[in-house]
Amino acid sequence: MDDLAGKVAVVTGGASGIGFGMAEAFAAADMKIVLADIEATALSAAAERLRAGGAEVLDVVTDVTIEDQMIDLATNTYTHYGTAHVLCNNAGVGGGGGLMWEIAQSAWDWTFAVNFWGVLNGIRAFTPRFVEQQDGHIVNTASVAGLKALPFMSPYTASKHAVVGLSEALAMELLMAGSPVKVSVLCPGFIRTRLLESERNWPTALGDAPSLPESVVGDTVRQLIDGGSDPADLGRRVVAAVRADQFFILSDDTHTWVAEARAEDARTGRQPDLPDVSAL
Repeated sequence: MDDLAGKVAVVTGGASGIGFGMAEAFAAADMKIVLADIEATALSAAAERLRAGGAEVLDVVTDVTIEDQMIDLATNTYTHYGTAHVLCNNAGVGGGGGLMWEIAQSAWDWTFAVNFWGVLNGIRAFTPRFVEQQDGHIVNTASVAGLKALPFMSPYTASKHAVVGLSEALAMELLMAGSPVKVSVLCPGFIRTRLLESERNWPTALGDAPSLPESVVGDTVRQLIDGGSDPADLGRRVVAAVRADQFFILSDDTHTWVAEARAEDARTGRQPDLPDVSAL
C-alpha cells in the first residue's frame, strides 16, 4: 500500500506509547486517523495533540475486549469516513508476573482478553469490510516476546506468541481467499511505554490487580522500558512496513537475532537458554 495520503488508519490503544507513535506517523503520511482507547481522558488529549499538528482525527472510546465495541468502532469509522484502509490492533497490557504456576487465573484471563481477544475482535470487525472493498492492511502488535519467551512474564509471552501465530494464519487465509488485503505483525523490543502501568485499566470485577513482582528480572524490565526506543521511531518503521507490504516488523535490524535463535532452537532441539533481556 504505497500511497497512503488521504486514506484512513485505525489505531487501538492509541492514546499513548506505540499506538500514539503509529498514529503520529500515519498522520505525517497525510492519513486520516481513527484513535481508539479505553481511557477517555487520555484519548481526548491524544486526539487533540494530533489535531494540533494538522491531522483529521475521530476518537472513539473503545474496550477491545468487548466484541460489540469493536464492531461499533468499525461502524463509526465507516460512517464517519466512508472507509478504512489500515487497522492497527495495538491495545495491550503487561499482565501478571512471577512464576507461571503461581500467577492468578484472573491475570491470565485479563492478559489474553486484551492482548489476544482484542486483536481477534479487531480482525473480526474489520476484515470482512477490507475483503469486500478489496483493499486494506492489518497490523497486529505482538512483541519480541512473541518470538523469544520472557521468564516471569508468561501470560504476556503466551499471548504475544498467540498473536504471531494468529497473524500468520490470517495472512495465509487471505492469500488463499484471493484477497489483496495484507497483514503485518509488529514485534518490538523495549519501547518507552506505560506497559508496566497496565493495571491502571484492570477490571475491578476481577479482584486485586496483578503486578510484576520485585525481582532482578522485574527491575531489569522496568529499566529497559524506561530507556527503550522512542515510540515515534517505531511508528515510522510501521508506516514504512505498510508501504512495503512487510509481514514481520522488528524494532530495528539488530533484533533479527531473536528469530534466528528461535529457529536454531527448533533445528537442534536444544533447551532454551535464559534470554539476555538487555539485548531485547
